[in-house]
Amino acid sequence: MKINTMKKDECCGCGACAASCSKSAIMMQEDQDGFLYPVINPDLCINCGKCERTCKFRNGVGFPPLSLKKTYVAISDSTNILESASGGIFSGIAKCVLNNGGIVYGCALNRAQDGFAVQHIRIADEQDLYLLKGSKYVQSDMTKCYGAVQKDLKEGKVVLFSGTACQVAGVKGFLGKEYENLYTIEIVCHGVPSVRFFNDYIHDYEKRLGGSIADFRFRDKNQGWQLLGKVTYNDDEGNTKVGYLPPEESSYYQMFLNGYTYRESCYKCPYASEHRAGDVTIGDYWCIDLVHPELLVTNGGEICEKDGVSCLITNNAHGSTLIDLYGDGIKKWQSTYEKAAKYNAQLLHPSLPKDERDTVFSLYEKGYAHVESWYQRRLRVVKLKRYIISLVPKRVKRAIKRVLGKTGGE
Repeated sequence: MKINTMKKDECCGCGACAASCSKSAIMMQEDQDGFLYPVINPDLCINCGKCERTCKFRNGVGFPPLSLKKTYVAISDSTNILESASGGIFSGIAKCVLNNGGIVYGCALNRAQDGFAVQHIRIADEQDLYLLKGSKYVQSDMTKCYGAVQKDLKEGKVVLFSGTACQVAGVKGFLGKEYENLYTIEIVCHGVPSVRFFNDYIHDYEKRLGGSIADFRFRDKNQGWQLLGKVTYNDDEGNTKVGYLPPEESSYYQMFLNGYTYRESCYKCPYASEHRAGDVTIGDYWCIDLVHPELLVTNGGEICEKDGVSCLITNNAHGSTLIDLYGDGIKKWQSTYEKAAKYNAQLLHPSLPKDERDTVFSLYEKGYAHVESWYQRRLRVVKLKRYIISLVPKRVKRAIKRVLGKTGGE
C-alpha cells in the first residue's frame, strides 16, 4: 500500500496502477487542483504489490538507459500536414496503420455535457482519425484504454499507441511484457494541466463571450504554423461564431506555455531527457530556419515552413521498423538529437518549476475567476511596458545596447 503514501511529485496520474488491480481496490480521485491520484480501498486491497510493480514513474524509466536517437526533420503529405499541428507525422503513420487493419489509440478532446472530455480512445477506422489530430494541452484520462490495448494485442492486431512519455510508460508497465505488434509514439511534452482546471477556464470564458463554446483547438493553421488557438461558439441568439486566440489573450494557454499550471510530477519528469519511453518521439521542429535553413523552400529546399515541420526521433530498432512499415508519405532529412533539442528543451530536461504556480493554484481555490483577474492585471502591466518601450527612439535603444555590450550587461 505504498502508493497511498507517495508524494505528489512521484505520480504522473497515468492510472496504470488502478487498471492493473484485479480487485478494483484503487480509484483515481481528484485533488483540490483537479489532478488525479490513486487512492487505495484497504477493505479490498490484498497487498499483492502489483500496483507498485506496474508503476514505471516511481521505479525508474525501466527502459534502455539511452535511446538510439536517430533524428530527422520530417513532414507528411500535404493533406496530413495541413490538418495537423506541426508536420503531420502522427496522422500519416496512423492512417497507414489503420489502412492495414491495425488499431490506433490517442487523445481526443470533445464537447461533453458539462465542459470538455479529454480522454484516450480507440480508433479502428480512418474516418475517425480526425478525433485524434491536433494538440491538446491538458491531461487525458487513460483509464478506459488499458484493457482494450491488451485485448487487441492478444488478438494479434497491430496497435499504435500515442501519448505523452509517461502515458507510454504506463501502458508498458500495465502490459508487463513486450509485444512485437505494439508500436508507441510519444509527443514532446512540456507538462499537463488538469481537465477540471481547463473546464473551469472554459466556463469562465463562456461567461465573458456570452455564449457556449462548441469546439476549442489549441493550434490552428489558417494563419500558418504557430501557436494560435481557435474557438467555435454559439452566442445567446444561437449564431455560430469563430474566434482566434493568440496565446497571450488566453489565460489558460499562456499560463500553460509559461509552465505555471502543470501537475507536480511534470517538473521532475524522468522522460524529459535522452531516456525516452516511446519507440518514436515526435514534436515541432521549432526554429527550423535557424537550425536547417538549407531545407526551406526559400533557400532552394523542399519544406514550406508556414505549413509546419516536425522533429522525428527513432529511439530503438522497433521505432525504425514502425517508420519503415508505416511511414508512407513521410519525407525526412537527417538531423541530430542535439539540433532538435536546441529549441525543444524538454528533450533534455523537465520544465522548470515557477513561483507563480503556487499563486495560481492558491487563487484557484476561490474559483477560476480569481485566476483570470490576476492574469489580466499582469497582462496589462506587460502591455504597458511594451508601449513605453515602443516610445523610445531607435537611436536611444541602439545606444543602450552598445553600453550594455561594453559593460557586460551589468
